[in-house]
Amino acid sequence: MQYGIIGGGSWATALAKILTDKKHVINWWIRDEQMIGHIRERHHNPRYLSSAGFDVSLLSMSSSVKEVVQKSDVLVIAVPSAYAAASLAGLTPADWKNKKVISAIKGLLPEKNILLNYYMQQEFGLSLEDYFAVLGPCHAEEVAAEKLSYLTFSGSNIQMASELASHFTISYINTIVNHDILGVQYAAVLKNIYALGAGI
Repeated sequence: MQYGIIGGGSWATALAKILTDKKHVINWWIRDEQMIGHIRERHHNPRYLSSAGFDVSLLSMSSSVKEVVQKSDVLVIAVPSAYAAASLAGLTPADWKNKKVISAIKGLLPEKNILLNYYMQQEFGLSLEDYFAVLGPCHAEEVAAEKLSYLTFSGSNIQMASELASHFTISYINTIVNHDILGVQYAAVLKNIYALGAGI
């Protein structure tokens, strides 16, 4: 199973670390060519989680999102929700045929005020059966420091969700699987609102 990661920020970097620590070769879309060059030369992301080192022989990096999508079976989308549509611009439904998508986005896409799964269905015809979500409770910095953390993998196809989760289970990451793909995404949207309310 060939993984691709879309995003070059802290959460994308943390997920890339988990997969490469599991010895997966990954395709990684990073918009900035200078950042790609730095990771190739210095083996770490210069802007995010710089303490996390990479075996660059496991990284196939590109500034072309289309190339990364075409080379991958499973795409982990880990960009801020506000930039998701722009990051996927130029792709077509054919690019997503027979692909699995894992959303690592916490939030609604502001242009249409919808979850990523609805956007992927409307724009690219992606079935909910091929869509999964990975959510906390953990922080990218904790993953970089290899502190014990937990990830929830959710999908209507619980068997595939379990298989995907197994690829992220490592000494410092425990995984939990459930089938409530919409509920976990809305919970991630609401958690900070609930936290503020509790604090008040």
